[in-house]
Amino acid sequence: MTTEAYELYTISGAPRPWRALLALAAKGLPFTPRLLSGQKKEQKEPAFLALNPRGRTPVLARGDLVVTESIAILAYLERAHPTPPLFGSSPLETARIWEEVAVAEHDLRDAADAVIGPVFRGEEVTPGMHEGARRLRAELVRLDGRLAGGAYLCGDRISAADCFVFPDVRLALRAAERAPEVMRRLELAPLADFAPRLRAWVDRIEALPGYELTYPPHWR
Repeated sequence: MTTEAYELYTISGAPRPWRALLALAAKGLPFTPRLLSGQKKEQKEPAFLALNPRGRTPVLARGDLVVTESIAILAYLERAHPTPPLFGSSPLETARIWEEVAVAEHDLRDAADAVIGPVFRGEEVTPGMHEGARRLRAELVRLDGRLAGGAYLCGDRISAADCFVFPDVRLALRAAERAPEVMRRLELAPLADFAPRLRAWVDRIEALPGYELTYPPHWR
């Protein structure tokens, strides 16, 4: 198999491409982030639409290979580079990881969407944001409980579950950095006060080799 580096098309801070970036880093694979400007709608320009006609990131590319959608990209990487595994080494471990992936794709993502975007945009707090914050806090507390059994969400090694969950948790922390008073009103900050294991898990992920390449450039 070629050792040419993968290219991962991403938008800075977008959660779904961040999942794929984390998977590449977790597997220790060489990759180059290809940053698109969401503000300029570069994901809708002809050059990118030739890779993904739906006009959205992430897209994994290498030579003639093109894979779209974060779940498909992680599935491809797992089969192409099975070590270290991101989807477990036993049937039950695989099932538990997929459970967390599914919850992250739906419950966690939906709750975060209702809160984080409006906070970043400086919108007034609404009842809908409070409801989203309630659901998001419940998900964060649940994840904190998962970490009682190991360093990562599904045991003692990083898995696809961590790759899927991390971006939304880190975006919540970023929102607290940008708008601490609002996030306190929504009872989502400080994270360490109600989800201390989850806060330590964020630091653990950020200490992994290759993490720096996944970090949103516009946050620097």
